[in-house]
Amino acid sequence: MKGRGLQAYCAGLYAFLYLPLAVMVAFSFNEARRNVAWKGFTFQWYGNLFHDAELARAVATTLELAVVASLLAAVMGMLASYAMTRHAPFRGRGLYSALLNAPLMMPEIVMGVGLLSFFSRVGMPLNFWSLACAHALIALPYTTAAIRARLLSLKENNLEDAAMDLGATEWEAFRKITLPLARPAIISGALLAFTVSFEDFVTSFFIAGIGIVTMPIKIYSMMKFGVTPEINALASCLLGITITFLALQSILNRRSRLG
Repeated sequence: MKGRGLQAYCAGLYAFLYLPLAVMVAFSFNEARRNVAWKGFTFQWYGNLFHDAELARAVATTLELAVVASLLAAVMGMLASYAMTRHAPFRGRGLYSALLNAPLMMPEIVMGVGLLSFFSRVGMPLNFWSLACAHALIALPYTTAAIRARLLSLKENNLEDAAMDLGATEWEAFRKITLPLARPAIISGALLAFTVSFEDFVTSFFIAGIGIVTMPIKIYSMMKFGVTPEINALASCLLGITITFLALQSILNRRSRLG
């Protein structure tokens, strides 16, 4: 496939992927109450979002949840990556690595049902912290992948071995050399985990307890009465935040590889 055929194929593919999002963003500025015809340009629906107290609480809960989940995922990802890259091969290492990536391949609904059953069995109440742990679990493969790649590249420099040859303990070499050099990858992985948590719906739908309403759940509840311009505006804000964090993660990931 060459020339105009390839261009047409690419244009059709990108249109299929992004045209629905473009329509959603365009109709978030539509003056009409229903998404059937364009009546004019307005920022009214975005303004209405700032005066919705329930929506403000949902946004605040989502942000807090994403911050806590990304921090937990970053810490667990750092520890898991360090164990796999800095210590001698141990029995079950391949299985350990595969299980870390399992949430990537497992259907979200299975994860949601499994986590709900687990929390019920161990008697853990469904609240903010149980949901934060669930989000950290589904974000863990992303942080582990980012940090592990960075630690593998640092291993070739033998800086930690040099520090320990000069008298530093393993903890001192980790704290003063490994951790600072791995910081861009840690932040990159945490941003990716933040994005995963921020937009998660399925797991939140199963795990969120009474009174816990995240932004995706709020959008779902609003859509029961039809797709309104407020929903388009809210989804557009969610899309903008997601793209911003993915762009930051991409920049940090590139700096981590170049560093």
